[in-house]
Amino acid sequence: MNRYLKNNIGEKNRIYSAILYIVFSLFFILMALVAPTFSPLSLTPTIAEASSGPVINFPEDSWDFGEITPDELPTHIFEFKNLGDELLIINGTKVSCESCIDPLISTKELNPGEEGELKITVNSLDMIGRFTKRIYVESNDLDHPRTIITVSGFIRDSKQTPFTIGKYYFSQGEYDKAIIEFGKSIGSDPDHTESYYYLGQCYLQKGIIEYNNKNISAYISLFRKAYKISGQAIPLYKKIIEENPTDLDSYFKLGYIYEIRSNVPFINEYDKALEYYLKALGLATSLSSARNTGITIYLNTRIGYIYFEKKKYSQAIEYLEQAEKLSPHNASIEVYYYLGLSYNKIGEKEKAQEFLSRVIELAPQSEFAQEAEKELKKMD
Repeated sequence: MNRYLKNNIGEKNRIYSAILYIVFSLFFILMALVAPTFSPLSLTPTIAEASSGPVINFPEDSWDFGEITPDELPTHIFEFKNLGDELLIINGTKVSCESCIDPLISTKELNPGEEGELKITVNSLDMIGRFTKRIYVESNDLDHPRTIITVSGFIRDSKQTPFTIGKYYFSQGEYDKAIIEFGKSIGSDPDHTESYYYLGQCYLQKGIIEYNNKNISAYISLFRKAYKISGQAIPLYKKIIEENPTDLDSYFKLGYIYEIRSNVPFINEYDKALEYYLKALGLATSLSSARNTGITIYLNTRIGYIYFEKKKYSQAIEYLEQAEKLSPHNASIEVYYYLGLSYNKIGEKEKAQEFLSRVIELAPQSEFAQEAEKELKKMD
């Protein structure tokens, strides 16, 4: 992570966004629950002028019901019209899920200019979570014999909690909805540590979006909210560690929180981040599993970065090279970038050029590559 909005940020400000995204992505690849995703399918019908033959036209071909409770049977009406000059005949409707979608056509024959309705009812009892379903309307329109209508929504499981719903919205990037759910979770359980953690992450991600849109005032406001909420999470995680000194996740997240907080102007909590990251690394390396290998790579990367920020370049190199060693074919460009900068700081120019050149080779369009090119020019 990089400091920004400080007078001495220099070149680091230009790559702040790239670093923050890499850190955040790595973290949630390792730690967050991955919710299923989907890609809604829709086909926009061609709106034709009155012409020879029947022409079916749906001005609206998709509808999102939003959030649905399991006891609801929501409906939506799609209007359609015969834009042609001959009788339009609806041959029938087919659905991608017969038990959960009930289509009802108001009329099966429309004279030129006449309108009809397609009523869609969703049976939420047969589904849970996000859904996307298609309805096929078959007619004698020679150009569009099968029109596709799409409906979607999210059906809440009656057993779900505001926290689990919030995590789902968070995984989908719907941060405003997630904030509401995490707020509900905290309201029912003021000591629910993870709710504070994810609530802070929501404000952080909204802040990143504003930062990338160059809306600095909104970004600062959102980051301050994230900072305040993290202050509520910290003592809860410390309490967990007191009760269970081997709780890897709590050390891990405390390190992450303190690193994030160090981005606030005039706040430097890198020493605290380092303390918890090092403890987490000790626990992760003592356990053998694929998950802990990934965490070990991540922790070595973060520790290396923090040592670079503290101007302890030899220590930075030690941990960054360990991260590279553990992932020889998949090290992040952040590892290569800070290895290049660290070697340059201790006067090993050739190694610095090697790692910075690797950044440009692997991610030529990235902001890391742009900064690496500038560093290489300075070495010439």
